[in-house]
Amino acid sequence: MAQTISTFVPKEIKKPEKYLFYLHGQVVTDLGNNAINQSVPEWGPYEYSNILDSLKKRGFNVISEIRQKGIENSVYVTKISQQIDTLLKAGVPAKNIVILGASAGWDIALHVSARQKNNAINYVIMGGCWPETYKEYVPLELYGRFLSIIEKSDPHGTCYKIFEGRKYLKNHSEILLNTDLSHGFIYKGHKQWIAPIVNWLRE
Repeated sequence: MAQTISTFVPKEIKKPEKYLFYLHGQVVTDLGNNAINQSVPEWGPYEYSNILDSLKKRGFNVISEIRQKGIENSVYVTKISQQIDTLLKAGVPAKNIVILGASAGWDIALHVSARQKNNAINYVIMGGCWPETYKEYVPLELYGRFLSIIEKSDPHGTCYKIFEGRKYLKNHSEILLNTDLSHGFIYKGHKQWIAPIVNWLRE
């Protein structure tokens, strides 16, 4: 049974703990929890709730919600930025805050970075980069620590060009997985992508 995951910052904020915002892929917006993308049924269901459980079991306070159809990403960028501000004002160190954007969710993560202008916040993006995607983000200033996780068999590729030559970015690293799951690697809480995030945050 899934853990209770909040869509809001907890009322009781514990300063030493880690807070993770999880931003899901588009199929969850379109079809909900455990949705199957009918064009690629071999990927199986997008196990949204179980992904949140997997993250919570690693010690994160997880903040997440199913985004609604027809709502612009900018609305969620503003909401998450305000939630981050609440954590920071309560004394949570910026280094204890993680924004994880999977597929469609990664665009929101990038815009939160530009809004926050804080180089200690952590951002993880997975399965969102097409070869020409970086051009859309040239005008956007990015801040923080970034980790890109890509899968060798996924048609989405490297995110390197998005972060190249950034003057405000603290750092960026990229991990290549070889699960043979294509874009479906983000559909479940696989240790192959969760473990590297936990290890990266310890660096």
